[in-house]
Amino acid sequence: MAFLNILNSRFSNSFELFLILAKRDISVRFKQTALGLIWAIIKPITTMLVFLFAYKNVTNISNISGFPIQIVIYSGILFWNLFANSFQSVSNSVLLSSNLISKVYFPRFIILFSAIAVSFIDFLFGLLVYFILSIYFNINISYNLFFLPIVVFITLLLSVGMGAIFASFSVKKRDFLQIIPIIVQYGFFVTPIVYTSFEFYLKPWFKLYAIFNPLVGLVEFFRFSLISGYNVLSLNDILLSIFSSISIFFIGLFVFYLKKDTFVDYL
Repeated sequence: MAFLNILNSRFSNSFELFLILAKRDISVRFKQTALGLIWAIIKPITTMLVFLFAYKNVTNISNISGFPIQIVIYSGILFWNLFANSFQSVSNSVLLSSNLISKVYFPRFIILFSAIAVSFIDFLFGLLVYFILSIYFNINISYNLFFLPIVVFITLLLSVGMGAIFASFSVKKRDFLQIIPIIVQYGFFVTPIVYTSFEFYLKPWFKLYAIFNPLVGLVEFFRFSLISGYNVLSLNDILLSIFSSISIFFIGLFVFYLKKDTFVDYL
């Protein structure tokens, strides 16, 4: 009984610290901004409009894989922002919490998970806009929506795993911080965000592509959960991305576990 009380006390303290750090990040994110949470809506819509302009005026595309181009592009951008913002926040979380780490001992893993709070809130507001767009374009909401929490959860695990790796190494070598924007910038184009996998999923290299870029299966799974009738990849392709994402998550936590005791030496 005493052991359970100690365990419960530690969990309560850790959860309380998680909430404090998450609240701090949210406060910093929206402090002294006139529009506040509205920026979570403005950014994906602006990105969508840019690509709509290019598709309609340059290539004259009005639909992708048989679905309204606006829905396909916006859903991809919504997914990407969730991953990219979470990945960047987690990657920078240790350095941003350097004062706390160097002065107080607490489970370092809390920093990683609290860093995704702002990105998740942005995602929820962006998701609300998606539902408004789906009504406008007469896209029915199917039972596949029940898969949405799963794909969001897996996406966050992937972002935490990748972010943990970069957070671990960037404490000593700040060069790793320069790699993060490169991944975010070019990853956007090598992942079917503003297009779909329909045109190349039968290519012989697709399996290898999906393994090294698990975001491929995740973004298509994300669209599958939102867009009624959307089904580009097979279940095996999606499971492959899920397996890769979970593997990266545990690898990231393992690397972070090995490095966490050395953080104080370089902060």
